Amino acid sequence: MKKCSIMLVDDSESDRYLLKRMIGKLEVATEIFEADNGQIALEFLIDYEENFRKYPGNFPPIVIFLDINMPIMGGFEFLEEFSKIRENSNDYSSSVFTMFTSSERDEDKEKALSYDFVKGFVVKGSMSIKSLQEVIEKCIASN
Repeated sequence: MKKCSIMLVDDSESDRYLLKRMIGKLEVATEIFEADNGQIALEFLIDYEENFRKYPGNFPPIVIFLDINMPIMGGFEFLEEFSKIRENSNDYSSSVFTMFTSSERDEDKEKALSYDFVKGFVVKGSMSIKSLQEVIEKCIASN
C-alpha cells in the first residue's frame, strides 16, 4: 500500500491512540498529525505555508479521520468551514476525509458523504485492521 500523511481529529485521546496504533500496524503513515477538535485542526490546516515548510512532503495530510461530536468545533462545522477554504484554494485538493465516529445514524452518514471530499464513514467500534486498510486504500485511490 502507498504511504501517506494522515491526520486524526477526535476529542477522545483513547480513540486517537487506538487508531494511531492500528495505522502503525499497517505501516502506511509517513506522518500522523493529531487535533482534539475541529477548530485546532482547521487552524493547523489554514497555516498552509508554514506547515508545508515544516513538514516537507507530508503536508497537507492526504487522509484525514474526523469525528463528528467534539467540543468547540464538531465535525460538521469543520466540514462546512473546510469546504469554504477548499473552494478558494487548490492547496487541499489532495486531502480526503473519512468520518471516524460513534454515530450510527443514517442522517449523519448521508450528510457527511454529501461533501465530495468525504470518501468514508467508519463507526468506531466496528473497525478492524482490514477495514482500516480498505478505508485508507479507498482514500488514497480517490486522491
